[in-house]
Amino acid sequence: MFGIKNMGAIASLMGRKDEIKAAAEELGARIAELRIEGQAGGGACRVVVTGKQRVEKVELDPAVCAGLSASEDSRVQAQRLITEATNDALENCQNRIREMVEAEVKRLGLEDLIPAGGGGGLGSIGKLLG
Repeated sequence: MFGIKNMGAIASLMGRKDEIKAAAEELGARIAELRIEGQAGGGACRVVVTGKQRVEKVELDPAVCAGLSASEDSRVQAQRLITEATNDALENCQNRIREMVEAEVKRLGLEDLIPAGGGGGLGSIGKLLG
């Protein structure tokens, strides 16, 4: 199932378990502090999400708000802007988290054990810690 090389790598990891766990906890704290913005309609709608991928704030340009009562089309357009800005913010957040995890994996010298782009969260490191 495991080759000798992999068994040696796993043994090395187990010896560094406390270091890796501390790094994962610190990274988790940094991720939780993230605030990432997304936008749509050239900034007419802006959404801020947290590192935990929760929507924290939605801002609409006053012109968008003024148009909400004007017609059904305006209301539908505003909904579309909010949806697009939210999706943009979430995608930006996921990309930033992936970059942070990959940088930490590289700093710890674990590139060979965790595939690049493998999930974009703490899941990969967390699985190693058991």
